[in-house]
Amino acid sequence: MKLFQFSRFIGALGIALISMASLYGVTSLTPANASFFPQLKSHACLAEFSGTHLTCRANDIRVSEVTNVTNPDGSTPVECVEGQMFEFKADFTILTTATSRYGYGIWLPEGKWSAQDESTTNTCSVLTGKTDGPGVDLDGDVCADISKKAGFNPEHVYVGETITMLCRDDDNSGKADFNYCASWNQQEYGICDGNNPTPAGSPSKCRCETFDIDVFIQPDPPAIFKTLTSSSSHSEPGGTFSYTVSFTNTNTSTSLFITSLSDEIDIGGEGTFDASLDLWGSLDTVSPLIDGVYLTATNCSQPADIGDGPGEILPSGTYSCAFTVHIVDRDLPDDQSPELYDNLVILALEDKNGDEVPDVPNVPSSCAAIPYSIVGDHCSNEIRVQITNLAPTITVTKTANPTEVLEPGANVEFTITVKNDAAFWDSPLNLTMLSDTDFGDLLVDECSAESTSIALGATYSCVFTKFISGDAGDQHSNTVSATARDDENDEATGNDSAMVDIRDVPSSITLIKTATPTSVLETGDNPENYSDVSYNFEFGVNAAGVDEVTFTSLIDIPFGILTGDCWVDMKNGAPITPTALNGFMLLPGDYASCDIIKGLRGNSGDTHLNTATIRGVDEDGQDVDATDNALVTFTPQAPDTDMAFATSMLVVLELTNAGIENVTLTELTVLGVTVADGNSDANDIFTILNTIGGYHAGVAYSACTIGTVLEYSSSGSETYSCAFTIELQPGIENTDAITFLATGVDGIVAIVEDDEGDQVVNGVAVEVNTVE
Repeated sequence: MKLFQFSRFIGALGIALISMASLYGVTSLTPANASFFPQLKSHACLAEFSGTHLTCRANDIRVSEVTNVTNPDGSTPVECVEGQMFEFKADFTILTTATSRYGYGIWLPEGKWSAQDESTTNTCSVLTGKTDGPGVDLDGDVCADISKKAGFNPEHVYVGETITMLCRDDDNSGKADFNYCASWNQQEYGICDGNNPTPAGSPSKCRCETFDIDVFIQPDPPAIFKTLTSSSSHSEPGGTFSYTVSFTNTNTSTSLFITSLSDEIDIGGEGTFDASLDLWGSLDTVSPLIDGVYLTATNCSQPADIGDGPGEILPSGTYSCAFTVHIVDRDLPDDQSPELYDNLVILALEDKNGDEVPDVPNVPSSCAAIPYSIVGDHCSNEIRVQITNLAPTITVTKTANPTEVLEPGANVEFTITVKNDAAFWDSPLNLTMLSDTDFGDLLVDECSAESTSIALGATYSCVFTKFISGDAGDQHSNTVSATARDDENDEATGNDSAMVDIRDVPSSITLIKTATPTSVLETGDNPENYSDVSYNFEFGVNAAGVDEVTFTSLIDIPFGILTGDCWVDMKNGAPITPTALNGFMLLPGDYASCDIIKGLRGNSGDTHLNTATIRGVDEDGQDVDATDNALVTFTPQAPDTDMAFATSMLVVLELTNAGIENVTLTELTVLGVTVADGNSDANDIFTILNTIGGYHAGVAYSACTIGTVLEYSSSGSETYSCAFTIELQPGIENTDAITFLATGVDGIVAIVEDDEGDQVVNGVAVEVNTVE
């Protein structure tokens, strides 16, 4: 409407000017080109500069047209962003209705206010005309004056001037408002130059108005809203995330045109998943084994052409759509934190001239974070979704073969398996630790040859053999622990134990009882007559056993308890120092023996069977025993039987210390020959046997020992008894008579001595003579 009124006014003014020109005889009113001084920018506005309150009601001078508007490079159309300063070129027409006016200026406020506002904070830029061409000089300075007097041009045209002004569209017409105030003086003002424009000559000598010029207002960019409509989190290897995107064209008179729409995933990420999905494009087929971002659903499309081109969003119109993306990510951060994906929607907008609609920086929809964005790109708010780590799992199994062994132990084969129970996104697993509570680090020893990589669903296996030892009843239990890591360095652990029982190996002992001789002459009716038999008890531990056996007793039927009589003097076939049976120990495979002499009685044809049982206990506390018997037969003595004769004489010695001091048996001799087993005289008349003592009258006597101490009288140990045998020659090998005479100092002599060296000599004379 304003432009239409101006056109009517200019037409009437032109008629008036033509009439006046006719009066003054002017032959041509064709405007001549003029020029402005360089535009004064960031200058005080008119009211402040004039120093007075302005009413600006006069019509003396006005800007009647701003035409031929171009960009500084001469291109068209010209656009500006509302609220921002912009630069353009145009032809300016200044028109006056007054007779003469001096030093006119055009004031362009740099805000949404009038140049006539009195606020000292208002800033204007000022156009001041030069005195060239039609800009006449009426007052002697360089600033343009104007007059409609005859001979003067009342219309000044400034061609192709470069102007900077604020882009505004107060009437929402879609075109820039040329909002200005004109000032002048109705009288000569004085010196005026381009740096000091002429203020208003009086409070009313100014004019302010607004009209549209051919500058297109770039539409305001919309705020783009992206909304997550699904869960924001999935566990690996990923899942689907659904979104909506929408925006409203807030411009009430200008359409927007959307030319592209994409979803930007993992913006600013590490680079692996940076992806741009064309929401108007085709859908993707998800490959669960291939990491990536897939567009799986969308109803987004470019709006149809409804008049001014495809993708048009009408003033105050809304665009919205929904889409779904599927993220597959099998390799998450190595610290097991979630993988984060910051994502936003980016779209490109143009105005009706095909020019990009610039984004507004430093607002939520700014694309400043997108390094590859360009003018015309607009971004939504950023949404963060995540994929969380799932810990891998393994199953550890340990088995033993066999699960029980006999003491003291045996080789056991152990099998250890580690099964990869993780899903495909965490496979393969790498076995980093395999440790046994007893056998240590298996990866550097028993299992060092095995590969530690465990494929999906596969099983790591290691087999090794160890000697397991122990006592009966023991249980050998050892635990293996395993650790495996996935591609996120996350650990899976597991353990298992294997038990091996140590079973008892029953111990067994043996007893061999041997009688020497196995037959004896009958003893007749004399109750004091006995036939001596030497019994040898050889006992041992079965070599198949494992435990040492401690022997505790020897019992014989009918002889009774013989434990104290059994002094073990042979072991494994070699003599040893005589040792009591009770507490004597043998290892498996060892054997030992003792000898016991017993006197037997019986008639011809009788037999003597006696059974001995030896007992002991093994290392496991198990009782063991063994039994054997010996049979002795009594043979008759026939009077008409030829007889071979040999004799031995059992000498039983009993010494009693009748004194008050202890004495020691220092000598025991027969015919001067010391009593010791195997000694004989020089003429081989006799041999002394002194190893097992002997029996006399049913009493057993031990062998005689020189050096035995007889304690003082009434001490209880003043009597010493022993026995030895004198075997007389010749024996049964011939019929020679035996003549043995031992008397006096050559008899059987026993000498004892006290501690002062005093001796007591005891002796007996013995004579044996036989005639066969």
